[in-house]
Amino acid sequence: MINPIAFGVSLLLGILIIIFEHRKFLPNQFSFKKFSKIIFTFFFLSFLLSSLHSHNIQRSIPVFAYLIGFIIVSYSLFCCLKKDSILLQQILKYFVLSSYLNIIFIFAYDLYHFDYEIYAEVKKFKGILNIITITTLLIPLFKKSKLNLLIILPLIPSIIMSNCNSAFLGIILACITCVIFHAYLNIFKSKFFLTFLLLLSLVFSSLLIKSLPEDFNKTSIDNFEFKISTQLIDAHRQFIWGFSLSKFKERLGIGYGPDTSNFIDGSQEIIGHKSTGDMTYIPSHPHNFFIELLLETGIFGTVSFFLFLILINIHIYRHSILREKYILIFYNTYFWSTSLVNFSFWLGWWQGSYFFLLALITSRNFSQKKK
Repeated sequence: MINPIAFGVSLLLGILIIIFEHRKFLPNQFSFKKFSKIIFTFFFLSFLLSSLHSHNIQRSIPVFAYLIGFIIVSYSLFCCLKKDSILLQQILKYFVLSSYLNIIFIFAYDLYHFDYEIYAEVKKFKGILNIITITTLLIPLFKKSKLNLLIILPLIPSIIMSNCNSAFLGIILACITCVIFHAYLNIFKSKFFLTFLLLLSLVFSSLLIKSLPEDFNKTSIDNFEFKISTQLIDAHRQFIWGFSLSKFKERLGIGYGPDTSNFIDGSQEIIGHKSTGDMTYIPSHPHNFFIELLLETGIFGTVSFFLFLILINIHIYRHSILREKYILIFYNTYFWSTSLVNFSFWLGWWQGSYFFLLALITSRNFSQKKK
């Protein structure tokens, strides 16, 4: 929380030491089925092609490299932990302890610095709360204790005082998804139900996209009337998303290259609409991981990434008991729905958090099944 770079380097070194000391547990080759290898190859080549044809290759190649690095390191960590249950329990113990300390520290800090007269937000840990929220909510998976209920209590006021709406969005959508999953298992018991919800989501997304701004000259911006309530999606994001999608249409296949939104023509223009307040510029990324992937990696990159992500989680799902399936669904829904209104997809600590936590969840699930 004090120095993210130092923390990231320390965490990576720790993981690499674990992998080196347990290298005998690493597979000689990636022991996946042929279909899985095809999907990973499709994902790898799509991102590589987009990076090589990027209009700023010096930015695209490094972020592509560390994305693949996060995936390989996290998979290697999983291979080690699922074989060494004692090490896994030690890591989970320290993970739970650090989660306790993090949320208590943030809560105490926010209480001390919160302005109770004007209710102004405390911005210090607003971003990191997105990760602290999910680590706190994952504690019951890793450790059964009555203390877990007490430690979750400071979470909501911390989110409120920090005005971390993305964390609230993640929690709400994750809960809704779990309710839908429960209904699927116990009421409808039909894939038609899930297909219907998927089609409904596509229709809703299509209507939302059509309601976004399409022209970005001064006259069009000044006269634009918001069809989507700015209470639901703020004016600034509507312009960002509309601009990004309009640029995506110019390079549908492979996009502009990973982490290059900031260098697209018009990406630093003044929006100038009265509803955007002091946020007058289109910023360096769309603040929506899905739109960012479309813009920067095109249809091929976006589709291949989702296929890769779905394939991983289906494999984990099949090796999980019912309770663990709910947690897996909650975790993924929280993380990716939070990313719909939040950070750049290419932030190293954001990507690393997803794959590291997924490695812990998977190691724990496989370890429990073995027992």
